[in-house]
Amino acid sequence: MKVIVYTRPDGGLSVCVPVEGWRLAFWITLVDGTVLPVGANTPGFEGKPQQPIDTILRKWPVTGAVAKWAETEDEFVARVAAKSVPADAINPKFVEAAAIPTDRIFRNAWEASGAAGVQVNMPKAREIHKTKLRELRAPKMAALDVDYMRADEAGDAAAKADIAARKQALRDVMKDVRIESATTPDKLKAVIPDILK
Repeated sequence: MKVIVYTRPDGGLSVCVPVEGWRLAFWITLVDGTVLPVGANTPGFEGKPQQPIDTILRKWPVTGAVAKWAETEDEFVARVAAKSVPADAINPKFVEAAAIPTDRIFRNAWEASGAAGVQVNMPKAREIHKTKLRELRAPKMAALDVDYMRADEAGDAAAKADIAARKQALRDVMKDVRIESATTPDKLKAVIPDILK
């Protein structure tokens, strides 16, 4: 099944997934051979307008059922696009659903790509990953802040120096060379420095 992708004016990417049950059909044949009339070409129902399948069957696809479609997949997707894609959409196009990444961790880094359909913008993905690392780092930094205040109150210079070094190590996780050298979303996702585990 094809989906519609387009860039919004704000630069983000939207994916519109047509519901197959909205596709116009002439009739549906169930596993037991029963024919459910949907549209004008069904014997005995001439003149009846073609209708979306979900007007007869609330859920589609139905195992073993076969539909006689009144429109091609491209016509169906174009009809959905005409109704669902806003007028200010940039470069709307139809792509195979398989071209959409299944991993949504870097969803805000998706962008339209020529033949590929959708790709992950790696510089944006790196910023998203750094935000995640900062979230992992925050409670550890907060705990070290408390430890530092206690060491300061106790006048323990050695403990303060040790804590300061650990805090600096936490700050340095953003400089991990593996973040910049990651060439795929999966490689980037795997970069979690040991100090944050």
